[in-house]
Amino acid sequence: MSGVYALRREVFVLEQGVPEELEVDENDKLAVHLAALSDGHVIGTLRIVRHEHTAKIGRMAVSANSRKKGIGRELMEFAAAAASSAGAQEIILAAQFTAREFYGQLGYIQEGAIFDDAGISHVMMRKKLRR
Repeated sequence: MSGVYALRREVFVLEQGVPEELEVDENDKLAVHLAALSDGHVIGTLRIVRHEHTAKIGRMAVSANSRKKGIGRELMEFAAAAASSAGAQEIILAAQFTAREFYGQLGYIQEGAIFDDAGISHVMMRKKLRR
């Protein structure tokens, strides 16, 4: 788990300026954490928190030198399959506004207005899962 938290700190706190005290929260204790590894190092991560028939994906991060190589797509596809297998009917996520096209290409639909989270513009997105 330390590699997951180290990557999240690198991406969210150091690169994006998210206050360190906001990066880890109570949902981390409830979440299933996924990690993409290369040579034993965590290069991508996300977490899934279940709320009845909905899975919420969050804290999706890929290391700077591993971006644009399909790591994020693979993590998201694996997360959707895992959530569906566990009985989730849909996935929701708060996408950084600049990443909404990435999630749109994976079938997520934008919902609602833009909002601020930790000083970064976000939008809610949703995807229905097939069984």
